[in-house]
Amino acid sequence: MKALAPLLNDLDARQLRLMGIGGWVLLAAALFAYIVVPQVKTYRTAVDNRQVLRKAAQAGEAVSAQLATLNLEIEALQRRLHGDTANLPERQLESFVIGRLQNISWTNKVELVAVEPRLGETVQMFRENLFEIELTGSYRGLFKWLADVSDELGFVVIKEYEMRPAEDAATDPRLHVALTLASYRVAGS
Repeated sequence: MKALAPLLNDLDARQLRLMGIGGWVLLAAALFAYIVVPQVKTYRTAVDNRQVLRKAAQAGEAVSAQLATLNLEIEALQRRLHGDTANLPERQLESFVIGRLQNISWTNKVELVAVEPRLGETVQMFRENLFEIELTGSYRGLFKWLADVSDELGFVVIKEYEMRPAEDAATDPRLHVALTLASYRVAGS
């Protein structure tokens, strides 16, 4: 400090004021650079993060709506593939299918003569459930019956099909149909 005192005494008042102002400017610049600038950067980052979070929240709502739509589509596809049998235990499957076949028969004015359920073979990872069915009815009723079976029971396959007249009539004879209906479920379900 004593070394500075002779130098300061040699300066006139104007130079001392300029040095004081320069010191204040340097102090203000240091305060600005080390205190204000980091706070401004933090504020800008927070504003940017807030915008990103808003967009993510809006996108999340859109994703939730898309997930809900996709879940409904999955349920519709499962219903189309398995009908109402997808969640049924094995011991209830036969009675459920026979009940549905009877309702479909009544709706289409077709007589359900016989139903014999039996277990088929395992195809890859699917277990085959077979139903030997005999029906009697008009051609239109039988045609509608087949369409309704597909709608009600999901993906079923007709493995064997035989149709013959049940009576001798010239117009619109009653027909007798014997068919094997196969339904497939994932083995172990």
